Amino acid sequence: MKDHKKAAFVCSVIGTVLLWIPIALTLVTGVVGSIFAGKLLMDYLMPAELFFLVLAGWILLIVGSVFSGKWKIPVVITGVATLILLFGAQILAVVSGLASGVVPAEGMIWYLVLGMLILYDLLVIVLGILGIRLSYVVKMGR
Repeated sequence: MKDHKKAAFVCSVIGTVLLWIPIALTLVTGVVGSIFAGKLLMDYLMPAELFFLVLAGWILLIVGSVFSGKWKIPVVITGVATLILLFGAQILAVVSGLASGVVPAEGMIWYLVLGMLILYDLLVIVLGILGIRLSYVVKMGR
């Protein structure tokens, strides 16, 4: 049983770190770029571009939650919603012609795709918070 607890803790910590890397890089490059440019710059697409880290972190959180027996449903539901939003935004952009440039970046489709990407970014943050909480719960043995 102790091995499962240790494995759950290691998976949840590594998964949490992987989930926070895209968010941290977005913030760091946003601050540095804004300082040098003299205006606010933020690459809100970076968490989507670094999806492989988010996916790996989410899988590790699932493994950690299964080993610990805690937070399984919130981790899975949040991760699935994250996947749906990211791939939904990409599919919508391709189908509407926004991705190829046929349709200009304006109007309702543009705002819908942006909204889905922003929600994706927020859900990555929620997954990171769930990872922190899972790590804490496993470490404290609750």
